[in-house]
Amino acid sequence: MRVIFLDIDGVLNSSRTKNPRDFPYLIDRKLLNRFKGLVRRTQARVVLSSTWRIDPIGLYAAKYYGVPFYDVCPDMPKRPRSDEIRAWLSHKRVRRFVVIDDEDDDLDDLPLFQPDSKIGLNAAVCRGAERYLKGKTDETMRAGVVKRIGQNIEALFKRNKS
Repeated sequence: MRVIFLDIDGVLNSSRTKNPRDFPYLIDRKLLNRFKGLVRRTQARVVLSSTWRIDPIGLYAAKYYGVPFYDVCPDMPKRPRSDEIRAWLSHKRVRRFVVIDDEDDDLDDLPLFQPDSKIGLNAAVCRGAERYLKGKTDETMRAGVVKRIGQNIEALFKRNKS
């Protein structure tokens, strides 16, 4: 089985996503269609790693917009997202997987494909994730080291406050 661990904010929506009333839980249809194409071409199962999965309204919104998810990662408060993904993986037989997330929450040793949150999921990240899932490459697509370190530090402080 191929799996895509999906974050939503910054991936299926972005700072460019039209949101006239500043609603939470909004998805950009263009980005969603791009993602659905990736899922269709790779025949991957989608597991939500997004924080949307732990809020009933967020989960409802993901279903409402038609995010094609199969399962959700366990909620492990005060633990990095990487631990939640590893916990999910420990119970499944997965041949190949990717993580699509605009942030690096201790995801350094996982196959991370990181779109820029300002634009969301772009065609280049989709192509890279598709090639990885199909076993054509082992290259990932990450933000620069300095940006990832900053994201890891920010995530650590967020976990310690909850």
